[in-house]
Amino acid sequence: MKRNIITFLLFYFAMNNLLAQTSAKRVVITGKMINSTASTPKVLGVNFLNPFNNTRKSAEIDSQMQFSVQENMLFTQNMTLAYNSTFINLYVVPGDSIHLVIDAALLNTPNFKWLTISGDHAKISTQLNLLHYYLSQLPYQKYNYALSAPDMLTDAKKDYLRYLTAINDYTKQYDIDPIVVDFAKRDVKYGISNWISGYVNEGTDSVVSRSERINIFKDPFFEFGIDTNFVSMMYPYHLQNYVYWKTGTDSSITKAIKAGHFKQALTLGAEIFLKEPSSISRDYLMFTFFSYQLKKTPTLQNELSLMKKYFTDPALYQYLELLSGRIGNVVVKPTALAKMQYLDKENKVSTIKDPDFLKFLSKKYAGKVIYLDIYATWCVPCLNEIKFTPALHQKFRDKNVVFVNLCLQSTAKNWINLVKEKNIKGENYFLDDDESKLLMGNFNIGGFPTYLLIDSKGSIKTANAARPSELEKLEKEIEKL
Repeated sequence: MKRNIITFLLFYFAMNNLLAQTSAKRVVITGKMINSTASTPKVLGVNFLNPFNNTRKSAEIDSQMQFSVQENMLFTQNMTLAYNSTFINLYVVPGDSIHLVIDAALLNTPNFKWLTISGDHAKISTQLNLLHYYLSQLPYQKYNYALSAPDMLTDAKKDYLRYLTAINDYTKQYDIDPIVVDFAKRDVKYGISNWISGYVNEGTDSVVSRSERINIFKDPFFEFGIDTNFVSMMYPYHLQNYVYWKTGTDSSITKAIKAGHFKQALTLGAEIFLKEPSSISRDYLMFTFFSYQLKKTPTLQNELSLMKKYFTDPALYQYLELLSGRIGNVVVKPTALAKMQYLDKENKVSTIKDPDFLKFLSKKYAGKVIYLDIYATWCVPCLNEIKFTPALHQKFRDKNVVFVNLCLQSTAKNWINLVKEKNIKGENYFLDDDESKLLMGNFNIGGFPTYLLIDSKGSIKTANAARPSELEKLEKEIEKL
């Protein structure tokens, strides 16, 4: 136990040192598969989760049953690999090299018996996966959004204590590294933050103001602004939500944007976050706000020098420059799929063999602008947006525009049922799990829904097109093409 505590302290100080440097180092993940069959899934979705450069990749298992993928990482943190409907968590330190062995013959066995991790921090990653899975089996608490802000915070703390009890019970049964325990406690806390995030916009108690609901997420319980919390992939979501809440309905910012005074809007948003202590967390608040505005209004690229002065760490500002360079310059990898399914107007399914995805769309819908809606059947925001598509289709009914709906990371049965139930118009396609991961990695699709605009020549003009609910903005984007 004493050795574990010493190890934990060494890691804790190393983590703080890495956070202070914020200099990225490459993380390399290699792996091989044994005992595979023709039906064994052979694509992994890889998310390194660098919050300032959250790139998604795919790793295909080659003819030698091996794979390799790498990316620069800023922080000591967890990252995920999606495989066979399971998330593999890895605990990585920038500069790590990790090797995985997947035994396909054991894929249906519990407790990750099909996975062997070796290399840097392998023991921690192995323990992390087992504890994470154990906690995921606990009953989910349904929160009451009609509660007052203090009562909602009390409920969140009670739920956290429930998880702490489970963690303590688990550690009594197994010899767990303190690093894993510390990580789990942080990860649960920001998981709870994410679960109750809907309270801000959906709270029904008329006595409770929106600002009161926002403020519970800045309670000391949530350790707002503590940089070591970046060890959990959930902490950046906590900060992102705060940015959207504070700026999304700020009347001054909204008014400035509506009037086209974007430089003023940037300044007003920055002033909100300058009230926070100087830290990486504050830089991330700035990065999130500025990047959101850049994606919405690409002309703001001319104001990058204005944004730079608000960053305490120049190395983190460079990620904003990197993002700016990608806007309007969408680069995707050619993606040859094994198969793709198509649902016609009579709800008959056909299978398209060996299509190159982008080439296929460009050829089939030659000379047309394509609005590509990438969604999943279980994605609530995706389903909400479907309600706005009839008005969108009506707006462009006589124009050279085609609406393509691509369902990923779902089951074919649920896809077909959803298209029928919601009467989803347009061209409907589906990719299975392996093909979904491949496309998401090659197109750097970080989540759902994602909307792409492809011009009449088959070039992707934006991977961040407006949503159907933003009809006026989307209409302008389409009209430009």
